[in-house]
Amino acid sequence: MTPKIKTIIIEDNHSALDYLSSILLSNFNSIKIVGKAESISKAITLINREKPELIFMDIELQDGLAFEIFKQLKHQEFEVIFVTAFDNFIKKAIDHYAFSYIIKPYEPKEIIALVSRYNKLKKRMFSINKLQSFSNFLLSKDSYFLLHVGNKHISIKTSSILKCVADGNYTAFHLNNGKKYLASNSLKYYKELLCEKGFFKAHRSVLVNISYIESIYKKETIILKNNDKIHVSFRNRTNLSNLINSLS
Repeated sequence: MTPKIKTIIIEDNHSALDYLSSILLSNFNSIKIVGKAESISKAITLINREKPELIFMDIELQDGLAFEIFKQLKHQEFEVIFVTAFDNFIKKAIDHYAFSYIIKPYEPKEIIALVSRYNKLKKRMFSINKLQSFSNFLLSKDSYFLLHVGNKHISIKTSSILKCVADGNYTAFHLNNGKKYLASNSLKYYKELLCEKGFFKAHRSVLVNISYIESIYKKETIILKNNDKIHVSFRNRTNLSNLINSLS
């Protein structure tokens, strides 16, 4: 007999927890729910004790963000599926780091599709190093960022990015040490991530790291510390004025 998938649900809303449990138990004989937790502290104890294979995890719990859980785990061999109501920055970050997730509210068929895919592949995409990079990116100002360059991912410090320049469907990342990487996603993709981390959209083709702004000329040209001059589009000049006010 094939062993059942030991599963834990981490969710602080009892209705949402019961809803997810009922979907799993009524559609999958392969799933065995071995525990449920509604807080960070209880989740840590439960994971270390039960050593699950699969975890459904709400991001926003009653005592903080669920990412704190991973700092205190002894058992780290499992797949995680994030269940979240976030639909902007955090969703984009989860997508960027290639974790499975589902957005609330969801239909049973969405859960069924995710678990079916997991059953079919039986391939853990989770790794504690990837999770730590992801958590660090969300919670730390001086974080690391993964760039998809060619057939590999390169980890760079977010604070080392001088500017990002659109290059067709790619994005050129210019670093403060003079290096340049051509990443395999559009500038629009990176804008949703980096504007939360201290970057400013000067115009449709350029993001600048505000930490490297040397001066601003006539509220229309940004001069970086390497003497690059970035023209600010007319439609973004109000945002530039707001930036100046916030930094003054």
